[in-house]
Amino acid sequence: MNQEQVRSNETVTGTDRKLKTRCYYTDYVQHMVRFYLSTPETLSMEGRRKADIENWLAVQDVLRHLNTTDRQMLEDVYRLHHKLPEGVRMYCEKTGADPYTVWVLITKTNSRIAKRRCLI
Repeated sequence: MNQEQVRSNETVTGTDRKLKTRCYYTDYVQHMVRFYLSTPETLSMEGRRKADIENWLAVQDVLRHLNTTDRQMLEDVYRLHHKLPEGVRMYCEKTGADPYTVWVLITKTNSRIAKRRCLI
């Protein structure tokens, strides 16, 4: 295990003591999604860095293959709050959605984006 993976492991204390791991690409992919959502399709990518363009296209490719409900859920969660856990909490309070379902969708989508971008 490399140092970044070791640092990304966080222990949750309490009655059910679980070990949560965070993938090394999570923050980067979340940044990519926020960049995509804040940059409309009509905006020209001219003058943007090659990495920004590739990130934008990777997110677009993955999100367009989601069904409308899942895509809208992700957009709402990411736009509600800069910190994703807070966005998920606010979304679930607002809509009555199950937080576990939302987190599964986020995790799977992030993984697909990371694969599309060749991060994993």
